[in-house]
Amino acid sequence: MDNNEGVIVNKLTGLMGGVLALVVLSGCTAYDRAESYVTKPVVKDVKKGMTKQQVRDIAGPPATEISMLHARGTCQTYIIGHRDGKQQTYFVSYSDTGRVMNYGFQSCKEYDTDPQIAQ
Repeated sequence: MDNNEGVIVNKLTGLMGGVLALVVLSGCTAYDRAESYVTKPVVKDVKKGMTKQQVRDIAGPPATEISMLHARGTCQTYIIGHRDGKQQTYFVSYSDTGRVMNYGFQSCKEYDTDPQIAQ
């Protein structure tokens, strides 16, 4: 290998190292943001089987509540924060008997999608 090839290899190695460092750091930032949402009572303490009143006692009133179109029951969306100018949402869905069936990091509208439509 001549001297020019060695310089090119060194530059590529440095570039790859820089890209890898950026990827690792961006992952840490995303993790830090997600971790901060986990401390929210609606995320941390709500469990399947709880009643709507138990959830309200823990999390307070939801931002919205809808009757689901593609699933049975109702769904409540909570605003748990803001990131990059967008609201960060968390849904809690309830069965027809008013018990928590599911929950997660999206809005009720995003959760209640038609299973026949490919995402």
